[in-house]
Amino acid sequence: MKHSASLAAILLAFTLFSPQAKAQGWPASYGGVMLQGFYWDSYADSQWSYLESQADDIAPYFSLIWAPPSANANSTGGNMGYYPAYFFNQDSSFGTEAELRSMINAYKQRGTGIIADVVINHHASSNAAPYNKFYSETYKGTTYALQSSDICRNDEISSSASGLSSNYDTGDNDGGCRDLDHKSSNVNTIVKAYEKFLLEDLGYTGFRYDMVKGYSASYIADYNNSSKPSFSVGENWDGTNTIKSWIDGTKGSGSTPTSAAFDFQFRYRVRDAVTTGNWTNLSAASSGADGKPLIQTESYRQYAVTFVDNHDMRDNSGGNAPITTRVTAANAFLLAMPGTPCVFYRHWLSNKKDIKMMIEARHLAGIQNTSSYEELRSSASCYAVKTTGTKGELICVVGPAPTTYQPGTGYTLLCSGSDYRYYINSAAYADWDATKARIEAEEQEKPFTPYEVTIHCSADFSPVYFYAWDNANSQLLGSWPGKQMTQTKQVDGKTWYYQTFTIKSADYYFNIIFNQGNGKPQTSDIQRLTTDKYYTATISGGKVVYTDVTSTTGIDHAPAISETPRSTKARVVSDGKHLFIEKADGKRYTLEGKSF
Repeated sequence: MKHSASLAAILLAFTLFSPQAKAQGWPASYGGVMLQGFYWDSYADSQWSYLESQADDIAPYFSLIWAPPSANANSTGGNMGYYPAYFFNQDSSFGTEAELRSMINAYKQRGTGIIADVVINHHASSNAAPYNKFYSETYKGTTYALQSSDICRNDEISSSASGLSSNYDTGDNDGGCRDLDHKSSNVNTIVKAYEKFLLEDLGYTGFRYDMVKGYSASYIADYNNSSKPSFSVGENWDGTNTIKSWIDGTKGSGSTPTSAAFDFQFRYRVRDAVTTGNWTNLSAASSGADGKPLIQTESYRQYAVTFVDNHDMRDNSGGNAPITTRVTAANAFLLAMPGTPCVFYRHWLSNKKDIKMMIEARHLAGIQNTSSYEELRSSASCYAVKTTGTKGELICVVGPAPTTYQPGTGYTLLCSGSDYRYYINSAAYADWDATKARIEAEEQEKPFTPYEVTIHCSADFSPVYFYAWDNANSQLLGSWPGKQMTQTKQVDGKTWYYQTFTIKSADYYFNIIFNQGNGKPQTSDIQRLTTDKYYTATISGGKVVYTDVTSTTGIDHAPAISETPRSTKARVVSDGKHLFIEKADGKRYTLEGKSF
């Protein structure tokens, strides 16, 4: 387990994270767990700076973190990055390149590698129709630029743009972006330089390849053999036989696959169990139209990255709806099985205590991606499976009636919930009580008192609108463009529009946009607000540009007001008319931050 890594484990991690490590697809006998560190539109929760601030909580449990795309997508706000416009420009919706580097380094120092989301099937153009021009970039004295001739012959712009490649696409087309011809020596050169930049300069430890159905698997072999990532996993969203063929295709001219793949059928079997309430869907005998999970074939188990939800599972009207019930059971099954489990960020944020217990139980038993497993019971309300690790046997029981299965003698209950139970044979039980106590202390719910914060804006335009939403995506001041501000106050000789919000819980935050009204200029998202703030807003280049001037307004602000309700060093008090923050030294602050 990561809390007590052996010298051998440290040396292995050094080898795997080294840019000179052999491209191996995914290491055998690997016991690490991966976190997908984002969800769709997670611009606040996945900011590089915020992910870095969580390093001490995340790194002890996860060996790898799959980060959202970091290449610039011609936008610094409201863009997930899956239509990148640049390779070497790393300023994105999730932060600056400097913040990205800092986040990667913070995790690397803690023994956790960051997986880059590599989007090379397609690329965004820099021009209007016919959309066949691209940005030129210079990196370490070499200029890189895609050309019109790097676009596949059968791309959707072929009828309007000239000079396209003579080669047809070697995979599926993406209708929203230019499909790159990987037969092109220019594309090949740029991609290889880009991947080495990700590994050797930025410090990523491996790749998650987006939409690998868009080009031949042989190019993955070529790129990985050139850049030598420690870890590589492809998104081949298809049936198991197709995924197996793709994994084999990444061997290139070699004898070993150079990439793992996501086990989509594992996800769909878990989804079916949850949504139908019939947990026999997890059985080895169960098979959907697209085959059985990848982990059921021993020779491919090493290359299976399992998951139960990801950022693309957000279509509530179809089969790709996210799992919203029995989430702990879904993750219990995921983390007890072989393959390399990838935990979804939303599940982690909402179920930290359970997931921490499950990961530590997995490490306690020594479960690896190539471990063997045995089905013990398969019924509609209860499914039980035993996975044999290097240190012990872990029995996972999931479903609405987990207590109906009881293991034989020699097994001890490690952790449980309403829909899951973990048992381990006694030989591997040592020190679990200390582990459990540590996790319970980490996740102990702290007393919280709701409090108010006020956001101020001094603008050089009128009218001024505030549009706000919280981390549950609830609109706080009405639909766009929000509320037209009329209430003002004078501070330091300036007129400030202001609006007060209530911080409802320890993990609550809200976001805001200042704008001129519907269809008019606006700021980018101002995210993760939990304290009083003062901003100036000006019109520049047809946009509203904001500046945080909280620390320069001449007001004596209470430090870290957002933390006071969680601390015994301060409390919220009232004089019968007003609420104040009173610190341990007896000094009081208004909720606007002014001391008296």
